[in-house]
Amino acid sequence: MDSHPIRICPAGLSRLLLLLPGLLLAAIRPAAAQRFDQYATDTSQVFSYVDQLPTLSDGGDNVALIKAIQNQVQLPAEVREGRVEGRVFVRVVVGVSGVGRKAAVVQSLSPACDAAALAAVKRMPRLRPARYQSQPVAALLTLPVMFLSPRHVFAATEVARPARFPGGDAALEAWLLQHKATPAEVQQRDLQGRVTVRFVVKPDGRVGAMEVITPLCISCDEEALRLVRSFPRWQPALGYDDQPVAQYQTLHVWFRPGPPPAGTAPPVPENQVYAQVEQMPTLPGHDGPAALQATIQELIHYPEHVTSGDTQVSFVVEPDGRVTRPALLSSLGTATDEAILDAVLRLPHLAPGRQRGQPVAVRLQVPVSIDIR
Repeated sequence: MDSHPIRICPAGLSRLLLLLPGLLLAAIRPAAAQRFDQYATDTSQVFSYVDQLPTLSDGGDNVALIKAIQNQVQLPAEVREGRVEGRVFVRVVVGVSGVGRKAAVVQSLSPACDAAALAAVKRMPRLRPARYQSQPVAALLTLPVMFLSPRHVFAATEVARPARFPGGDAALEAWLLQHKATPAEVQQRDLQGRVTVRFVVKPDGRVGAMEVITPLCISCDEEALRLVRSFPRWQPALGYDDQPVAQYQTLHVWFRPGPPPAGTAPPVPENQVYAQVEQMPTLPGHDGPAALQATIQELIHYPEHVTSGDTQVSFVVEPDGRVTRPALLSSLGTATDEAILDAVLRLPHLAPGRQRGQPVAVRLQVPVSIDIR
């Protein structure tokens, strides 16, 4: 196999994965030679294990060798169009002369990718041969050849340098504190938790597609997405050819209730909330739970896609009559659940429950029936 000039193929090289150095089959330890008489004379004894692997003529590690091969890859149309992605493993015998011979696919991806991988390996430059007991020897080498489309989005572990918010993690935290708005629902429902958003940092540093993968509440999810959409440009990720590539990024946005408005008492601790008292909370001017159930049903703004069914909503009536901490005992689906919880939070102040004549916090459970016909 003769030496050829290296032709740069950015789409192939920038897709080189971080794990590629560990994918070489040869290990650094001696073993008995194997005979392959059909090869040329400098490969009459082929070692599976050697003291030193073949390297490029100017030195370098396994990554440098694989980069040189990736530079020779010509992406088939099916890869450029994003229909096929993956890797091909090619086994080659590197002779005592450093020339590769008898390249063969040992793990296939597709006929077109297999052919492109073989062609790239056959065009690799002459190498320094492997060495065993300080002597040059022929060696078996198994090489991964990557096929990823120009539109491939990398994970953080697959790039040479991950994407970075301008100024780093500390600057990102400061930016979130400055720009995050806590939805009123967090205070009303006494919510504590995080929204996790996955998004793409494009090669130009702009934010691309995004999705919520760990929701908290609708208004919390919307606020987290708003924050991601308003990000300044990031420092983009770099592939193994030091060229910018698209990368997935994950962000956790935390929400917790703030202090209550001036003049408003904080919610009563849960361990001091009653389930039954001498005088239960009621709607002003109404007696009994039926009026409360009917009011909740009337306040529901039904979403576009609603799920019929029966459930119960639980909430606390504070000593001042405010409704806080609504929760559903069973789910009817995210959109329907949120519509019911929103209706509860829009209830007017109730006449609070009383125990021994004193207003106290009481948790109520009210049935809710959704029947869309």
